[in-house]
Amino acid sequence: MSSEHGTDTGLRTVELMVAKGRTGLERKGANRRRWLRWALAGAVVAGLIAGIAGVALPFAISTDLVRDRLERDISEWTGHEVELLDNPEIHFWPVPRIELNRISVSSRQYPDAKPIVFADEMIVDFSILSALTGEPSFSNFVLVRPIFTVEKFADGTTSWNSEAGRIAEGMAISVQIAETSSEDSNKPGPVPAYRLGNVTVQNGTFSWVDPGAGMEEKVTAINGTIGWPRLDGGLRVDIRGIFRGEAVALDINSADPLLLLAKKSAQTRVSLASSPMTVTFDGMANLSENPFFAGDLTMASPSMRQTLQWAGTEIKPGEAIGALSLEAEIQMQNGRAMLNDVIIELEGNRGIGVLDVQNPEDGTPGISGTLAFNSLDVGSFLRAFTPLPQSGEEIAETIDTSFLHQLTLDMRLSSQSATLGPLNLTNLAAAARIVEGRAVFDIGDAEAYGGGLAGRIVLAESGAQGGGEVKFSARDIDLAAALGALEVGGPLPQGKASLNLALSSRYPTWATGLRDLDGMFEISIVDGSIPSFDIDQFRELAANQRFFGLSGVADGSFAFASAEFKASFANGLAEIDTGKIVGENALIDITGIIPYQRGGLALVGLLSDTPPETQEGTDETEAPETTNNAIQFFVGGSWPTPVISPILGN
Repeated sequence: MSSEHGTDTGLRTVELMVAKGRTGLERKGANRRRWLRWALAGAVVAGLIAGIAGVALPFAISTDLVRDRLERDISEWTGHEVELLDNPEIHFWPVPRIELNRISVSSRQYPDAKPIVFADEMIVDFSILSALTGEPSFSNFVLVRPIFTVEKFADGTTSWNSEAGRIAEGMAISVQIAETSSEDSNKPGPVPAYRLGNVTVQNGTFSWVDPGAGMEEKVTAINGTIGWPRLDGGLRVDIRGIFRGEAVALDINSADPLLLLAKKSAQTRVSLASSPMTVTFDGMANLSENPFFAGDLTMASPSMRQTLQWAGTEIKPGEAIGALSLEAEIQMQNGRAMLNDVIIELEGNRGIGVLDVQNPEDGTPGISGTLAFNSLDVGSFLRAFTPLPQSGEEIAETIDTSFLHQLTLDMRLSSQSATLGPLNLTNLAAAARIVEGRAVFDIGDAEAYGGGLAGRIVLAESGAQGGGEVKFSARDIDLAAALGALEVGGPLPQGKASLNLALSSRYPTWATGLRDLDGMFEISIVDGSIPSFDIDQFRELAANQRFFGLSGVADGSFAFASAEFKASFANGLAEIDTGKIVGENALIDITGIIPYQRGGLALVGLLSDTPPETQEGTDETEAPETTNNAIQFFVGGSWPTPVISPILGN
């Protein structure tokens, strides 16, 4: 009995549980059906409301009201006269907006000026609820094919100046706040948080007109956005356009745009990118009649020649600074920029230092400063500022020296290593100057090939100092290493040498031809040798051959104690006035001319035994007495393969 009773009780419990489960499922199903009905009803109601709104809103919202309020709002913001010349159209999809053709904004202060803004079309978003209450509010303006015109007047103001409007109000309050100390009890209240939104420009034109200077500049094909959500907030400008034939991208960020517009100092970041140059500035900026900038500057240009031409300077392409990149802390005011902690790369030469750049309104632009380089290509650095010849052939080309009056330069340079053409230098100290119609580059001191080097390059336009000039001197250099660097071959004297070179042109250009170069060259060598020159073979061939090449005497070398050469240059000829090589048992004297324009040789030489008094170090300037072993010869042909002809009657 008890067992059966327990079984019945368990069955009833299960049945109750199943029944409850069915009841719960039924309730859940009912709830789902109830929510589904409500959702369906809501969708129907929403659809009905949307349909009714789509039909009723155009009648509920007055087009004239929206138009008049938009005209008033733009006028209240700018402080200028606004005309919406055509009737607007209102659309509600995908967002409520108003479209107008032909909008004009003109200056109230200068009614005779050209319209500040004239746009073919304007599209503006607006709030439906605000429009239904009779006070429509607007945001996100789109100007299609607008023309922005700024006219500058004699008093320094422009047609955009206005003392009225919300922007002018915010500017005045911002200036008061900036000029009032925090402890002042009369500190003005905050700038009103008027809402503006974004202004998008499509295919616009910006025109800057200065009738007094007879100048007009234009930026065309402007596209981009000016983001200014609230009057008391920050400003972001992101636009693209074409200026003087080059595509330009301009980005501006300012946390205090009202101060910037009020011609006060404000934190600003500007980035300009174009093919001629890219510039980024981040710091304090002031756009008053006397602009001021202080902050971090980066700039890069593949060709400053192109950049200066694009910027409209008088410096001609090909006669100014070449490729340049720069990073620095800048302070600029009154047409003068002081650049500290400069990192500059000019024509591939990277240096650090300080620069002072001046661009006076009534004077010549100028650059001065001090730069230190790890390595410096002297030739490319100089050609960045002056059109110096790159090769010997280019010396014969006439150079336009008008650049001497377009830029002043005063630079102090130093470099741990440097190159001057094919020559390698170390510990260079130099100066470059362009002033008063003269360009001068001085190498005050440098180490080269075991010795020291100094020199000067001068280019002048006219007058007593007109023409070009090159001067170099070297002391105790390894002549073999220097000749190797210059790639000068042939059996030339080698050893420890000291030399002086001076060349000049009589004409107010670098040179009109090689024959117009005048000057002198002198060199003295001690403890040297002439490689590939066997003096005994030379004697033998001179005694038995009518002529022979130096290749026939190349099996040995000729050691000497001293050598001295002096030459003068004029009329395309180098005349060897002194040429003496003193060996232990032989002495060689050479005189004659070298027509260097043709590369020819016309020399007369004398090979003789070294006099005892010369060996002992007595006077070497007197000509040696001819002995029975003396051989006179003629050197013709061209270098480095001259032809030797013994003179009959030796």
